[in-house]
Amino acid sequence: MTSQSQCPLSYPDKFHAAAKFWKLQPHGAKTLSQENQLLLYALNQQATVGPNTTARPWGWNVVESTKWQGWKELGKMTAIEAMRLFVRTLDDEQPDWWTLLERIEAKVESEGPVSEEAAAPGAPTRTVAQRALLGLWTQLEAAGEGGKKPLPRYESAAAVLDGSIYVLGGNYGGRYLSDVWALDLTTGAWSPLQLQHAAAAEGAAATDAVAAAAAPAFPPTAGHTVTAWKGKLFVLGGHTKAKGGTAMALRVVDPAALTFEEPEVSGQAPSARGGHTATLVGNKVWVTGGEDSGRRALADVHVLDLETMSWSTPEVSGKAPLGRSASCATALHDRYIVIFGGGSVATCFSDLFLLDTQELIWTQLTQAGAKVTPRAGHSGAVLGDIWYIVGGGNNVKGCTDLLAADLSGLPATGTVTWHVVTSVALRDPLSSEGISLVALPGERVLVAFGGYNGKYQNAVSLFRAPEGSAALLAGTLAAAAVAVEEAKGKLANGNAAAAAEPAAEPAADVPPAAGKKAAEPAAAALPAKAAAPPPLPVDPAAELRQQVSELKAQLEGARHEAETAIRESAAAKESAGHELALLRKQLTAAQASLAEANKALEDTRGSLGAEQSKVLKLEAQVAELQAKLGQLGELERELEKYRRAAREAAEKEAAAAAKKGGGGFWGYIAGSGGSSSSSS
Repeated sequence: MTSQSQCPLSYPDKFHAAAKFWKLQPHGAKTLSQENQLLLYALNQQATVGPNTTARPWGWNVVESTKWQGWKELGKMTAIEAMRLFVRTLDDEQPDWWTLLERIEAKVESEGPVSEEAAAPGAPTRTVAQRALLGLWTQLEAAGEGGKKPLPRYESAAAVLDGSIYVLGGNYGGRYLSDVWALDLTTGAWSPLQLQHAAAAEGAAATDAVAAAAAPAFPPTAGHTVTAWKGKLFVLGGHTKAKGGTAMALRVVDPAALTFEEPEVSGQAPSARGGHTATLVGNKVWVTGGEDSGRRALADVHVLDLETMSWSTPEVSGKAPLGRSASCATALHDRYIVIFGGGSVATCFSDLFLLDTQELIWTQLTQAGAKVTPRAGHSGAVLGDIWYIVGGGNNVKGCTDLLAADLSGLPATGTVTWHVVTSVALRDPLSSEGISLVALPGERVLVAFGGYNGKYQNAVSLFRAPEGSAALLAGTLAAAAVAVEEAKGKLANGNAAAAAEPAAEPAADVPPAAGKKAAEPAAAALPAKAAAPPPLPVDPAAELRQQVSELKAQLEGARHEAETAIRESAAAKESAGHELALLRKQLTAAQASLAEANKALEDTRGSLGAEQSKVLKLEAQVAELQAKLGQLGELERELEKYRRAAREAAEKEAAAAAKKGGGGFWGYIAGSGGSSSSSS
């Protein structure tokens, strides 16, 4: 019996170890039920991201909707509670998970890293195309050695060449990028390409080699185009912060040799630009439109012959599209070019034009089917007669729909019929401007990368497009329609096989008369059991009709699910409308209260201003009174001084009068009286 050891780690390390085991699913791990898988997914999201505040996925995506709903039901559960419940659930389902994880880690230490794809012995590596789901957008968990992957970016260029998708340059936070990455379509791993200039690699002249070595491996560029041709990548134009470039640059990247060069070209090259289209027709690249360094939208047409490396400027007649950039184009029947959308500084377009590269005539196409909103910065790829368009924006928000343009009527009818295959959430990486889209025709898979929708993106998204009449469907409807097509094919093959079988030959090749005579004894000689009728063969048509009936029932069930989802969406919309109305009422009441408070504040400020004016006046009056009081004090002192002087003067006069009291008239009288008395 295998001994089991309990995980000795404490939280949150214990949770991270359990989550690692759950993601790896190594050899010996128990196959979990879908219910437990969904529960562990929801708990992992709750523990690592928090409560579900993301937008609900599109209703046709049943898997993503179920995962979203499971996460949403956890509400405001705390992270530590989600961690504990995650570990407890894994303990119940796989008690020896810690022992198995220790074995994997021991193997990593001795033999090197073990990827998730190869964790189970003998597990085959799934290619990128095999990881795509029919009729559904899914994200590819792609990373290189050490978890390396390209920086988020938009306005990069992408192309498929020799089993890899190459991504070159782009714009990240206003900074132009110069890196080149390859996504291996077999392993799904990213790897950077360390390019060097061809002159330095080939040992050119010393001066050329030194100059090439000093230059960056690939110039920082955004808004350029890349065309795969004969094992090389031809990069045209793009916005750059380098000064002095007046003509469109041509750079050729050789992924096998890890070199790039700027070959000499003849003829008059187009002016420098970015956001143009470059469409390969035969051995020529047709360049249309774009935007120069002054943000002026262009409408000219130029041709680069890749065989002779020469530029030419054809004279094209007909109704040409207005100047625009960030449109997308595709080749048709190795002769025509179809251009859709694009924009200038303030305008986005939704028109379609056809360029006949032999007759050199522009034609504006008629559009039918779904109404298409104007957009720029979108990207397109063709599978069969269907041109798929994803991403883009209209100066207000990103475009969320995956469009499909049916080109089967061109050029005869001059009409393109639009269909909306599916839609994504507004903040989904696919709802981005400057996104890149390439096609894997053999597997009917679309691969999207990068973009900007308020956030720079580096997600890789996959979509497997159905075939035949189901090419314009998505989700469960696409799967059901494909099954119906397969059933019809089997039915047709069965009928053809039945018709091809030779008729049964007679039992004996004898003359009629002899046959009649011989039949009687032969019939008597047959055993009794031969008289019973042989078992009827199974009718393949009936069996296939039964399968078609079952598929119709599945389609009906899918329709009911869709109607239920629509009803739920309508109910949620109605509930949201009620909540919005309530919030508006609350907002109105709050605004009224705020207005009253502001009015009261203004009244208070007015009263306070009046009171402040009164206080200032009183202070001025007090100051005047204090000044007057100061003057009164001075006057009192002067008056007291005069009083003292008056008293002193009066006292002096009194003293003088007292001193002269014996003389004068009274003295005379007093003296005379004395003299008379003495004479007698």
